[in-house]
Amino acid sequence: MLYTVVKYLLKFLVFILFWPIYRGKENFPATGPAVIAGNHLGAGEAIMVLASSPVQVTFPGKKELFRTDTLVHRFVAWFLKAIHQVPIDRTGGQAATEGLEQVLTVLDRGDFVSILPEGHRSPDGRLYKGRTGVARIALASGAPIIPFGCFNTRFVKKWLPFPWMYRPEIRIGEPFSIDPEIREAYLTSTDYDETHRILRQTTDEIMRRIQEITGQEMVDEYSYNPKKHKPHS
Repeated sequence: MLYTVVKYLLKFLVFILFWPIYRGKENFPATGPAVIAGNHLGAGEAIMVLASSPVQVTFPGKKELFRTDTLVHRFVAWFLKAIHQVPIDRTGGQAATEGLEQVLTVLDRGDFVSILPEGHRSPDGRLYKGRTGVARIALASGAPIIPFGCFNTRFVKKWLPFPWMYRPEIRIGEPFSIDPEIREAYLTSTDYDETHRILRQTTDEIMRRIQEITGQEMVDEYSYNPKKHKPHS
């Protein structure tokens, strides 16, 4: 119930405040499960996906958002859980694996999950190498993948005295599925190198589909946190 209220309120606010552009909404299937994967330019991608999707979408959020050590944190954690968002550990290892299992539970219910494979926002507008979590989810669940591309989703200062999104746009691509033979090879593989090769190959294919929508220059390296590194020149 809360998700529905938030969704329609968000759709209204996005339309009034940002004048968004939606393309390809007909590519959203009527039923799930599905993995929605796209580029990451700013803070607005989640807003655009939630506002444009006719179905319920879960975004795995970084686990720090689900803290409960203060009243504010407890409220944020409650709200995120109430609208069916799940925490995920981005540090890797066993904790990250457990987070992926929560995402798979969402897909098992027949719902939708949205992933930003670059992990961090692009520091310079290019499309960076995808992290393999999206491939793990798609291969383990067998859910089709819906690629999307967003534009103008970074909050920037222009003629207003504060950061704003100016005519953000989302383009939804056609769903596609991973080759059943590739998925079977992944599920039955006991060789680390072979498993990694399949994950990398699948991730690269997902990123290629995203790039076909966005037209961004692709970079064969991972994006980084601009707070810790100097931007690409």
